[in-house]
Amino acid sequence: MKPFRCGAIVLVLLASAHCRLGAGEGGSFQGAISITPEFVDQLVAEGRANSPALQAAAAQIQSAAAAVAAVRTWEDPTATIGLSASTARGFRSSEDGNLSYGVDQKLPLYGRSDLMRKVAAADASRAQYAADFEAQNLRLELQVALIRLAISSREEDIVRQDLVWLDATLAAVDHRYRVGEASQVDWLKIQTVRATEGDDLKNRQTECDHNTFALNRLLNRDSHAAWPRVAVPSLQPNLTYTPALVEAAIATEPRLNVMRQESASAQAAADLTRRQRLPDVSVGLEAWNYTGDWGLREGAMTVSFSVPWFNRGKYDEDWRRDQQRKRASELAATDYELSVREELHQDVLEADAARRQAVLNRDQLIPLAQQALASARTAWEHNLGPFQDVLDAQRMLLTDELGQAHALAEQGTLLAQMAFLTGSRDIGTLVTLAGAPVPDNDHPSSEDAK
Repeated sequence: MKPFRCGAIVLVLLASAHCRLGAGEGGSFQGAISITPEFVDQLVAEGRANSPALQAAAAQIQSAAAAVAAVRTWEDPTATIGLSASTARGFRSSEDGNLSYGVDQKLPLYGRSDLMRKVAAADASRAQYAADFEAQNLRLELQVALIRLAISSREEDIVRQDLVWLDATLAAVDHRYRVGEASQVDWLKIQTVRATEGDDLKNRQTECDHNTFALNRLLNRDSHAAWPRVAVPSLQPNLTYTPALVEAAIATEPRLNVMRQESASAQAAADLTRRQRLPDVSVGLEAWNYTGDWGLREGAMTVSFSVPWFNRGKYDEDWRRDQQRKRASELAATDYELSVREELHQDVLEADAARRQAVLNRDQLIPLAQQALASARTAWEHNLGPFQDVLDAQRMLLTDELGQAHALAEQGTLLAQMAFLTGSRDIGTLVTLAGAPVPDNDHPSSEDAK
């Protein structure tokens, strides 16, 4: 073998080996941060302090709590005062008095104040559930944003490593072209692929920058604050659609809890409306004085009440209105419950598909592409095969590596969504709800490999 050919072969082999260094199953590089529940908890705590959405939810809770405390059992009394003047044909002011004054107090009957407190308390509970929803939604958004940052960084690394391989291969092709052992078409092909891949790297870098921007926005950090490298989630056990998983989702799904509490608020409002058609009863005291000597001339005690019977039909319609609101909120919650079941089922299926794709890329496609690349490279170096086979095999290997990273990221995103639906904090809780993990039979045995 000629010396220049040996140098080119060594250069290509070193570049190919460099492309595979450092990457683990999930594309995790040394020093990268893993997306653990503890790490996400820290970010959520930061979000609680800085996120405008969570601060608004906290303000809503305080407002609702103040509304509960503001419910009054006794209404403010009504005071009256008047000055009268008599005519020649009327009674003498010195006998009947010309200064009247009094006070009127509505009585807290029929437990209306208690019902008003129940309405306010139901609204306060709804505000609390809404705040919990915002917090859980922020947790989900942070997990998804972290996974997007991880996958964009991983893609950038893969493309950057591919450029190293292309540069080494370009040097080898250029050397062979100069000594007449490679055609100009081969030289132009590698130049074209190298230029295209260089532009693709810029696109990956731009996407990574945007994902960093989006993550900073969720935490209300400076838009250009730097982030450490985040590792793509590793391969997780496959889950199944079990009754326990569904029950957990139906019991804890944050938005569903908000909708159920809206139904409770509507019921409390309907109960209060039903009491509104009862008459209001007030008691009062009145007195008459004469301004000439300020002596008391008369006094009276009064009882007054409203007459709601003329508007009985209107009160009935008010009650029916609130009942229909309650029914509408219940039906909306029922419909959303069905959608939660469907979404959970779809997430389980898609997570299983993503897992199988990751295993397929890891155990079969990537090794086969590596073998194809080595075979094509060896054939080309010995002038036994076209250079196009080398490029095709390398593009196939690049596609499989990107596909594996995407599959792992997709599984991680879907698991985060299922954790949001079921109120699970980590993957272990999800595995418990979805049953024991099925043994991984996707690894080819030594006999199958043969």
